[in-house]
Amino acid sequence: MLFILARAGEPLTETATVSGALAVVGSQKKLQKMDFWVRNPDHFAYALLEAYKEQGDFGLLASAKSIADSKEPEVRRDAMLKFLYGAYEPLDTALAPLFSYGLARMVRDATTKQRMYFLLPKGLEAADRMTAEVPEAQWYSERTTLVGEFCRGKSGDELARWQYKHPTYAGARNGETIASIAHEVRQLIAEMEASCG
Repeated sequence: MLFILARAGEPLTETATVSGALAVVGSQKKLQKMDFWVRNPDHFAYALLEAYKEQGDFGLLASAKSIADSKEPEVRRDAMLKFLYGAYEPLDTALAPLFSYGLARMVRDATTKQRMYFLLPKGLEAADRMTAEVPEAQWYSERTTLVGEFCRGKSGDELARWQYKHPTYAGARNGETIASIAHEVRQLIAEMEASCG
């Protein structure tokens, strides 16, 4: 969660500010969707492929291929359950240490009542220090940066629509683990590369 806020948070707007904050994730739904993609690299690679088909940006294909060619979909997978509105897991346990140590803060928007999650300076310092000193943290820094680039400017509802594009995600029953699609993603990339010649 710290890396999502530090690497995938967006610049503050005048209507969404906390004194001293550096970045924000503007809703719980958006934070949940980004968390799912960090924890399920195969599903994120599929979203990148869908975006590539729409936009023709070879950088998206290259990023998806990089994920699929690695062991990320197996080694980094941290499965999530499907509930009424998609992948969901309570955030309180993960966020409580960030709040208590002054790394992040949650505020409810007075108008929309949405929870907004703010990165504080201590949070950025911690993320940067871990990236520099802990080899395992480098993957999280890099992946959340890529997820942030993909999600920038998109609402939680928009990200949910992206995730529902895959039948495995859409078809998972309430309370059921969302299955891996790594094998299918690798096949799709192989087919795309073959068609490109």
